[in-house]
Amino acid sequence: VVTNTGNVGLTGVSVTDDQGIVVSCPQTTLATGESMTCTATGTATAGQYDKTGTETGTPPVGGDVSDSDAAHYFGSVPGISIEKSTNGEDADTAPGPLVPAGDPIAWSYVVTNTGNATLTGISVTDDQGVAVTCPGTTLAAGESMTCTALGTATAGQYVNTGSVSGTGPAGQTVGDADVSHYFGSDPGIDIEKSSNGLDADAAPGPYVAVGDPIAWSYVVTNTGNVGLTGVSVTDDQGIVVSCPQTTLAAGESMTCTASGTATAGQYANIGTAVGTPPAGPDVTDSDPSHYFGAAPAILIEKWTNGQDADTSPGPYLVLGDTVTWTYVVTNTGNTVLTGVAVIDDQGVAVTCPGTTLGAGESMTCTASGTAAAGQYANTGTATGTPPIGPDVADSDMSHYF
Repeated sequence: VVTNTGNVGLTGVSVTDDQGIVVSCPQTTLATGESMTCTATGTATAGQYDKTGTETGTPPVGGDVSDSDAAHYFGSVPGISIEKSTNGEDADTAPGPLVPAGDPIAWSYVVTNTGNATLTGISVTDDQGVAVTCPGTTLAAGESMTCTALGTATAGQYVNTGSVSGTGPAGQTVGDADVSHYFGSDPGIDIEKSSNGLDADAAPGPYVAVGDPIAWSYVVTNTGNVGLTGVSVTDDQGIVVSCPQTTLAAGESMTCTASGTATAGQYANIGTAVGTPPAGPDVTDSDPSHYFGAAPAILIEKWTNGQDADTSPGPYLVLGDTVTWTYVVTNTGNTVLTGVAVIDDQGVAVTCPGTTLGAGESMTCTASGTAAAGQYANTGTATGTPPIGPDVADSDMSHYF
């Protein structure tokens, strides 16, 4: 705005700018007290800008008159950045830190004003709904602040994105985003123990003849979502277990083995597998297995007219009298016997009250006949079938005269 502040008219009035900007004026003369507005345009550049306009005019007499005036603007270039970390790691790419599922997670969001002007209304959000807390909402140029959030680790791969926005002094909105990852470690191990190919979790398990070989297998599986190292199997009965490897990837299985010799009676042992995950305590699992060491046996005791006449002559009988034989059959083994029967080598018909004997159980079988002249001997033989192995048998002789 150029004004003739003198008392004479001015001609040749013009305006120049020290930054070389072209100034346009509507006229070149100004009467006393008259004003005019000259204009110029340009494009804002970053930062502080200063320039000076100088106007000159020629009076009717004397030298030219002039005046100068300065003007300023600030070229605002707002900018903002965010750097998101998970448990102290700038985990821009997967998997990020390994964290046991259920453990606490701490996120930090470092927000920096990367522009040349103060930002206001700064806010940080997380795309997974995590509540973010910031110490302020304003940042001067170059200033930073750290916002925080807390959570609990879930199993598997996790990713969330922190976003920041702010407003510059000229009303511009700026923003930035940064991603972060973690892997929720959920380790697990499973063992399945078998005896001679049977998953004998409950007694009695397979029947095995005493002295026969026993083969145990231990199928170990990594049921978690992270690899395991230091994988080993032990047996509570001191059996030496051999495994083909000591590491298992997630979902991988291996079969460990052990062997022994069957002992009599009910047997139980427990296999325990242990492995070490990348984070958190060791994982473990146990599984029992059983077998029954079969030692079948049978005993027969034969009596003639109430006498255990193993040797001759036995009781004396009157020719033609009735002879009564009894056969006491006992299961002297440790397994049930089925198909129990008694026969007599003299063709005597023997009657038994049953065909099954539990371990330690007895029954009395009977037969009868008529006394013949002279020395008489007959032999009773008992047989029975165990759950495994060949039939068992026993014989006993009895006499009369």
